[in-house]
Amino acid sequence: MPRSVLSLCALLAAAVLSLGVAPFVAAQDPARTVEDTVPLAADGAVAVDIHEGTITVTTWERDRVRYEAQIMPTDEDPDAEKVTIQARTNDERLRLATDHEDGDDESTVFGFDEDGFRWGGIDIPAVHYTIRMPRSAALRLDDHESAIEVTGLAGALRIDTHEGPVTVTDQRGAVTIDSHEGPISITNQDGDVTLDTHEGRMDLRNIAGRLSVDTHEGTLSVEELEGSLRFDAHDGTVSASFATVTDDVHVSTHDGDATLTLPPTSGVDLNTDFDDDVDLRSDFDLSAIRIGDEDEPNYRGDINGGGPELYLEADDGDVALRTR
Repeated sequence: MPRSVLSLCALLAAAVLSLGVAPFVAAQDPARTVEDTVPLAADGAVAVDIHEGTITVTTWERDRVRYEAQIMPTDEDPDAEKVTIQARTNDERLRLATDHEDGDDESTVFGFDEDGFRWGGIDIPAVHYTIRMPRSAALRLDDHESAIEVTGLAGALRIDTHEGPVTVTDQRGAVTIDSHEGPISITNQDGDVTLDTHEGRMDLRNIAGRLSVDTHEGTLSVEELEGSLRFDAHDGTVSASFATVTDDVHVSTHDGDATLTLPPTSGVDLNTDFDDDVDLRSDFDLSAIRIGDEDEPNYRGDINGGGPELYLEADDGDVALRTR
């Protein structure tokens, strides 16, 4: 083989090897960064409107908010000059809004404006928000598909999103999340949780407070739950493990599956409303409280001396009562 060909092969081999060991850097520099620090009362409120990007929120013990918004370039608008970050602030409230001069509501984004339909809509740049705010202040996020992370908040948290993933950690105030299909993760929560979804996975752990979930076909998995549970679904699935049962538990599904795991000494008043297509399996002895005929059995009475109500309603699917 000619020496020139061998040299070329050696160079190609070296290039391939370098691809395997050299780090790949794909980070994109922001077109523009907007940042500021503004005063905010400890019991004030922060609101953020965003369409796409990320929102990362942490807290501190200061009476001010530090925010940074990185506006990313797009093929249509590499300088992202059409996007502005509108900040409206006073000592009680800070509102941040991502505005596009061609319009930023969903009808414009997806192709409709006052002039009618335009193919493809507009190309809104992603915005990456980093916010540090007073721990006890309230937070509201209005979003379409951003990745959201909130850590260490003690005030009330409200999130409206279409499909962005949501992660909430070490929350001490009430949480309300309205999502169409984005995944939701909540860990170490001391306060009530209200979730309203169409579909998507909900993973919760160490929840102290009332948990209320309304979903069409979402999947709820919760571990170490202390407090009440209300789960209402069409064909969604719930798996809930209780550290203690201190309040009422209501589970209603059309044709989804439900598995509830309780401490073996839990005292509850069981009340079921099943049709003949429901199969109930239980680690508790329910023979003494069984009612109805052989084809459509139901159960009404106390387990371990009674306690909070455990109400189970299902038209179809499998239901299980397990012990830890």
